[in-house]
Amino acid sequence: MPSTFVLVASAWAILSWCRPARAFDVVLNAQGEFLDAYLMDGSPAPRRVVFIDPDPPDPDRLRGRPPRGGRHVNGKLCFFPRGFGHDGQFVLADDTYREACLDREPPQARCRVRRRSSPWYVGRDPDGWGVFRRDGRWTKRHIHTPWDFSGPPPQGNIDPQGCAFDAKGNLWVNDVGHGDPTARDGSLLVFFPGKRKRYDTYCFVDKALGAPGMPALDAAGNLYVPEPAALRLTRFSPPFPASSADCANPEHLVTTPPTKSMFRLSGELTPAGIARVPGTDHFYVGGVILPAIINEYDRDGLFVRTIVPAGVPENPLGIDVGSDGTLYYAELNLDPDTLDTRCGRVSMVRFDTAGQPQAPVVLGKDLRFPDGVTVLDSSRFKVDFAKLPPAPAGDPVRCGGE
Repeated sequence: MPSTFVLVASAWAILSWCRPARAFDVVLNAQGEFLDAYLMDGSPAPRRVVFIDPDPPDPDRLRGRPPRGGRHVNGKLCFFPRGFGHDGQFVLADDTYREACLDREPPQARCRVRRRSSPWYVGRDPDGWGVFRRDGRWTKRHIHTPWDFSGPPPQGNIDPQGCAFDAKGNLWVNDVGHGDPTARDGSLLVFFPGKRKRYDTYCFVDKALGAPGMPALDAAGNLYVPEPAALRLTRFSPPFPASSADCANPEHLVTTPPTKSMFRLSGELTPAGIARVPGTDHFYVGGVILPAIINEYDRDGLFVRTIVPAGVPENPLGIDVGSDGTLYYAELNLDPDTLDTRCGRVSMVRFDTAGQPQAPVVLGKDLRFPDGVTVLDSSRFKVDFAKLPPAPAGDPVRCGGE
């Protein structure tokens, strides 16, 4: 008969083996078409690993192991809410086919693969939003508006970026457009789950936005969209379309537009990134230029306080908040004369016990156009982050635009 010590030791070993690993915040940043993950696991220097790798090591040959994820991605990551056919899956702006197969000469070798079962399969989807499993693998599903690849991409396919799901499972997304303040060709769209949960029906909510940034929802279901090229923050409130029947016209534009409230923000002219302040109806808003700054505002666009003073952040874009209230943001680092993108960064701001922001800390540098930032608990993913490969060191020579 085993001793009490042996029984206790055996039970402890079993419990230790079964106990899930400690969860921690994962800061996801799309840069250079990669999706990097910063592991905020308590290490003095958080590791930066590759969660989605866009291209094969040798794009001209099909050999070796396919890249992890294998998609060109941008912007913010959003998990589907439960009950809408994609439990445990997420969406992310995806322009793989165009960049790997149309814009590249010669096209990557994997562009010739037509078997969906192949790990090298790319598909022929226009720019839109890819659907991914919890481990970062592409599901071979893509959400997008139509484009037959003849002529320039139409609105909806120009520059997909952000995402947000509402309580009804509708997917709200933005197309930045060409970013020209005189063009005003940015768009806000909503995709509906539909009876088959395929998200293949949609409406344009607005087609005249000024380089709209990634959207954010408040607790009441209002949608906030920064418009840096229009020098304002816009709030969209009901009535919202319920199905594609509410935009049954050739333009797919809503026949009853939502209520719009437009705010000129005190302290910043060019709002670009936005994230809710947890437990409040306030938002952190980053001004990308004029000046480069991060402030806190209430739901009506009234100034509350400065989080990162003017001139300290290097042209902030994507913003999100961790489980402990830490603010994370991407920095484009624009050339002050030409506004061309240079080597970017990802930084964070912690708050002291009195709730006051501390000095920013740089997490990653020499990044290529870092845009979206998403912070999620590591338990949301089905992957051993400790085994992911380290993200390659940035090459300052290759910094710049997408």
